[in-house]
Amino acid sequence: MLEESIARNLDQQIQIGKSKTLEGHKDWVKSVFVRDNQIICGSWDNTIGIWDIDSGACLKILEGHTNYVNSVFVKDNLIISGSLDKTIRIWDIDTGSCLKILEGHTESSMSVFVKDNLIISSSYDNTIKIWDINSGSCQKTLEGYCVNQVFVKDNLIISGSIDNTIRIWDINTGECLKTLEGHTSCVYSVFVKDKLIISGSEDKTIKIWDIDYGSCLKTLKGHTDSVKSVFVKDNLIISGSYDKTIKIWDINSGSCLKTLKDHTHCIMSVFVKDNLIISGSRDYTIRVAPISLFPGEQGLFQSTINSFNLAHHLLREIQDYFGVRK
Repeated sequence: MLEESIARNLDQQIQIGKSKTLEGHKDWVKSVFVRDNQIICGSWDNTIGIWDIDSGACLKILEGHTNYVNSVFVKDNLIISGSLDKTIRIWDIDTGSCLKILEGHTESSMSVFVKDNLIISSSYDNTIKIWDINSGSCQKTLEGYCVNQVFVKDNLIISGSIDNTIRIWDINTGECLKTLEGHTSCVYSVFVKDKLIISGSEDKTIKIWDIDYGSCLKTLKGHTDSVKSVFVKDNLIISGSYDKTIKIWDINSGSCLKTLKDHTHCIMSVFVKDNLIISGSRDYTIRVAPISLFPGEQGLFQSTINSFNLAHHLLREIQDYFGVRK
């Protein structure tokens, strides 16, 4: 098939360079985010670390949370963090000072995401909260079930939960529009790329979903333990797992193209910036792995992918017309 041929070509062209190891945290690195040439990490040593991506030097350590830092997100010159201490903090990335503490969750804050002037946070108190980033006030509370992660796309909030489901919410009304079922264990991570939702689960799989129809398009198998983090770059899915590996997948064929085995313990978070994969682990380290090619950086290669995407789109239109879409 065309998609399998594309996957083989991808496998041949993607090369992994020697990784760099950043050491300094005293416990698990739970969350990583990259802004410009800085890596921002949330750790279970209760701190947030800011690292120089080129030199690997630690630039700042932000202290204030009284328990594990589960999630970090960067918006302009602000770091937003969620913690097991039930709070969300807003920090100045330049000075390292804490500007605001948002209180309202009654259990651990598991995930934070920023959309325009809104902070969206998820918690094990069975809620998703929407906060005003300027005032720090809670604007809306959505009732869910122990939400591990949230991702925002346009006016939609996508959440992954320990009840094995993914939910799609209207950010304006707070209404749950769809519930996606298919995973057989808790959903740890969600990511949205165009009209696709990519999810990672404790059931060891990654699923690709149609955001409009809520249908599962593909199930990616290959990890031997829980998939803790997923990220999409161009036509590649990058996943981090409890099996201590990072895998690179072709989003069209679902084929696993490469496996990275640098970490000595579970992978908690992955992030892609330009040609770098940045990962945080239970081995207390951050690793930066250079990739020599991502699809989209060479015109001829991208045209082949575009041809496949067009054919795939036409097939979906035909299926819709005849009412045979699964």
